[in-house]
Amino acid sequence: MENKSQSGFDKRNDRIYKGTIIVLLLIIGVLAVMLFTSRQSFKVERETATLLNTELQEELDSLLAEYNMVKLEYDSVLVDRDSIIMANADEIQRLIASQADYYRIRRQLNLLQEITQNYVRDIDSLVTLNQVLKDENVAFRQEIQRATIRTTELEADREELASKVEVGAALRAYQFSAEAIRIRSRGREEATDRASRAEQIKVCFSIAENPIARSGNINVYMRISGPDGSILRISDDDAYSFTHGDEVFQFSASTVVDYDNRETDLCLYWQRTNEFEPGMYVITLYTDEFRLGETALTLR
Repeated sequence: MENKSQSGFDKRNDRIYKGTIIVLLLIIGVLAVMLFTSRQSFKVERETATLLNTELQEELDSLLAEYNMVKLEYDSVLVDRDSIIMANADEIQRLIASQADYYRIRRQLNLLQEITQNYVRDIDSLVTLNQVLKDENVAFRQEIQRATIRTTELEADREELASKVEVGAALRAYQFSAEAIRIRSRGREEATDRASRAEQIKVCFSIAENPIARSGNINVYMRISGPDGSILRISDDDAYSFTHGDEVFQFSASTVVDYDNRETDLCLYWQRTNEFEPGMYVITLYTDEFRLGETALTLR
């Protein structure tokens, strides 16, 4: 009887042990499932956070890239504001690296976007103003160019007018008469074309009327070139030379005329110092400023 009771007790204990083991196994299984599920959930959350941070990083990089492009072109304008933008960007970068709260990072990023957008709008205004100034500058340069062209044209007109006035103010001689003469009794002049008989060469002419020419005393020089090309002259002294332009010439005879802008008649003489040679004598008349004209005389 006692053996049967002991046997029944042992069987009951076995069932309790087995039940306990089963329960523990079930608990372990549930815990394992819960742990696995928790790990999976954490993994998903971590992957989601990583994805969100990646998106935030890309958005920050894009924003900074756009800002840097604007900065490169308008660095002088943004130099005072760059530190503000870069400080905000560094803060966002730190929050992303530390896996901070997504919404906190988003707020910081939105603030940075607002700052940069305001700066971009300021830049757009400056660009517009700069374009207006460029257009005005182009118009101003064109106006200066037109004024320069007009000034050049006026200067050319002035020079042309001055040239015309200078030409118009020039003195000219006409009605030339050149002859060889010999002096007869009582000082009477007798024309001759023989070199052996000629004693003087007489040249008469008229200085033309010119109302815009300089009036007053004018030096008139007669320069006679003989058949051999030499200049008939009293001597080579400076007293018998004159300057015309940049050249110095010897003269054969000279006089001073009181020119009053009206037609003026006069004659000049060359008294021979040696016998005249047959041939052509070229006579040229000058003042200090102008070449009055030229004529010729042939002796046989």
